Amino acid sequence: MVRGWAISRLHLSPVEFGLMRPGVFWEAIVAWQADKEADRRHVAEVIRGVGVRLFNIQLKPKDQIEDVRKFLPLPWDETDEDPEVERLVHLTKAERDKEARAFMEKIKIGK
Repeated sequence: MVRGWAISRLHLSPVEFGLMRPGVFWEAIVAWQADKEADRRHVAEVIRGVGVRLFNIQLKPKDQIEDVRKFLPLPWDETDEDPEVERLVHLTKAERDKEARAFMEKIKIGK
């Protein structure tokens, strides 16, 4: 099962997997998990941004929510030191539009 996972997820050949030391394999797993977590956070931030944008359409400009963290708090908001998340939180309207279009292209919606 581990061999199949390494071949399918880490894109290793059977020979590469066989030659890999356990410590290197665990480092690869940690890196793969970090990459997946970054993807999940990015998707969550984009969805949160889209949600607040759709919600703000219904409000008067003076009542609109500026800080997406107040609209939908996520677990990493309080303790996050990830610069990518901080960048996403402080996007302008034009930048949020661009991020939303890029996300939709990534998941193949709207083409």
